[in-house]
Amino acid sequence: MAETEVNVINHLLNVEHQAAGMISEAQSEADKRIAAFRTQSETEYKKQYDEIISKLEEDYKTRTDDIVHNHIESIRQYKSDVQNTAQNNESFNKQLDVILFSD
Repeated sequence: MAETEVNVINHLLNVEHQAAGMISEAQSEADKRIAAFRTQSETEYKKQYDEIISKLEEDYKTRTDDIVHNHIESIRQYKSDVQNTAQNNESFNKQLDVILFSD
């Protein structure tokens, strides 16, 4: 009977050893899958990130170009308005006389 118990214990130890090997293989497979998924996720993230950055940079350039254009147009319009304003030199000179020479 002692021999049977030893055989049973040896069999159980063998089963435990096989289970440990299966766990090790499963962990190794899980690590491979996680690494593959991480690589795929990082690639997809970078792709989407680059698309968003590209769109934002394009939007920024468009907006700054519009602002520069509007600024240039505003300056041009201001210069035109100043040049086309009628000047009344006689009235201006009278006002200066009042301001500078009045007691």
